[in-house]
Order: sequence, then C-alpha cells, then structure tokens
Amino acid sequence: MLKQLFVFAFLLLIAKFSVAEGHFPNRPITLLIGFEQGGTLFTQAATLAEILSEKLGQPVNLETRTGHGGGTAAAMLANSTSEGYILLFSPSFPLTDYPARLQVSYTIDDFRYVGAISQDQHALVTSRWTPFDDWAGFLNYARKQTEIRYASQNLTDRLIIQDIAQNEGFNVRIIPVSGGAGMTPLVLAGDVDIAFSGGTHSRYTDSGEMRVLAATGMDRLKHYPEAPTLRELGYDVGMQSVRLIAAPLNTPQYQIDILSEKLKQSIQDERFIQITENIIKQPIFFMDGNDLKDFLYFQEEQLRRLLANQDNLN
Repeated sequence: MLKQLFVFAFLLLIAKFSVAEGHFPNRPITLLIGFEQGGTLFTQAATLAEILSEKLGQPVNLETRTGHGGGTAAAMLANSTSEGYILLFSPSFPLTDYPARLQVSYTIDDFRYVGAISQDQHALVTSRWTPFDDWAGFLNYARKQTEIRYASQNLTDRLIIQDIAQNEGFNVRIIPVSGGAGMTPLVLAGDVDIAFSGGTHSRYTDSGEMRVLAATGMDRLKHYPEAPTLRELGYDVGMQSVRLIAAPLNTPQYQIDILSEKLKQSIQDERFIQITENIIKQPIFFMDGNDLKDFLYFQEEQLRRLLANQDNLN
C-alpha cells in the first residue's frame, strides 16, 4: 500500500510539472528595447513582436529602456526574476562591451540566451554634404582639419575611431548618440563628418543622403559590397554584432526551448523577411543559445584586445 502511495505521489508530481510547462506562456511577454524608436532595431522589433505574439498565443509588448548604448535595458534584464516573461532584443555589443570596459552590474553569464536572428551591418558612414566619398578622401580631409566630428553609438566604435585617429594623425571629437535615431539627423544635416551606423544608413543610401565609407565587421556588407572592411584598409580593429534575444538567468530550460522554437519559426515568416532583408537590409540567420554564448565570449575577447592596443598607444 505504501509503495502504491509513493508511485501515485510521483505521478502527481510529474503531472504537475507537465501541466506547468505546457502552459507557458500564460500571460503577456515584455520585449525590452534599449534604443529609441526610429532606428532599425525598433523597426525590426515591432514586426518580430507581432509574429511572436501569434506563435506564442500571448501578446508580446515592446518596452523601451534607453541609455548607455543599450546597457540600461541589459542591466534591467540581468536584475529580473520574471523568467521567460521578460526578454531583451538587442545587438550583442551591450552584453560584451560594458562588462569588459566598465563596472556594470552584469556579465555575459548573467543571462539565458534564446538565439540570434540576424547580423548587424555595422558601417562608418557620411552624408552627401561632405567633400569626400571614399576612405582615402576622408583621411585626406581629416588631416587638414583641427578636428573631425564623429557620432558614436557605443564604446567599441568609439575605441575604433580613436585608434584610427591616433594611427592616421588626425583629431576626433566624439559626439555620443543613442542609436540610429540619434545618429541620423546629425549626419543628414552635416553636423558630423562621419558616424557609426548599426544599419539605419540602409534607409538613406539609395537616395544618396548617406554614403558608406567602410564596414567595421569581419566581412564586407551584403548590400554594400563595394565598401571595404577596416581590416582590408589596414587596421587591426573591428566589431561584429548579431541581434539576439536574451532572457533572465532564472528562466527554466523548457521556456527557453519553447521560445527558441517559436523564434526560429518567426524569422521564416514573410513579414520578418521583408523587414529584415529588404527594408533594413540585414542577413537573416539563426544561432542557438549555446553557439550564441560562444560568439559573445569571442566578441568580448576581441574588445579586450582593442582596449589593450589603446593602452599601449597611450
């Protein structure tokens, strides 16, 4: 009799966990965005949230927490215990730049990773008003100025332009901005000479309002193959970022599995493909949580080397 009671209790326990896992999500999910509306991240996030809502059967609501180049939203997620009901949609660099550079409240290991969905097309861009249209022309121009004005969105792109300026013999004044929405008006008005863009430039290149001078990643940009990479131009610097979904550290594995599967389905939706491939012009690809975490470790190590190079130059 006692044995039967133990078996019955065990079966009840299994059933309890099965029911709990089968009911995720049973309330709305919040998708955190660390950048202002108007940039490509928010544009992509709005479409992704709509599709995920359909796949998950619950509303996926956008919430912006801007500041520190996406670091404020990342810190909010790292301090959350809401499991898979609050997610971060972000470029990868806020999760790698700030822990390596500043005393922040999180590290790469303070999150669970659902997956990456597209590759940022980072570039150094200029406007149609500048008297140069390629990198050699920019260097010739920069060396003749007292200083050039540079719109920066994050710590890594700031380090990159400072490293280049020291090596090429020109002075640079950093103008911090919050995402593509902050960068765009400065470039279009000619208030800066060059700027870092995470992808917002794609909306303005066809009209000639913005021009791509160089790609900052390892490879040339898919939609701007004529623009050389910084490494091709002779600089041992660069940054590569993917767009990812992260969850709080206390998120159970079964929730990560559900979210990951629905995320893979969502990026195959024609609406997401249209926005990502044709509007913001980013390559779509999926990277699972384990591979993504390895990529983040690699990116963080690249930044540490860049910081070491900067210290040696100083």
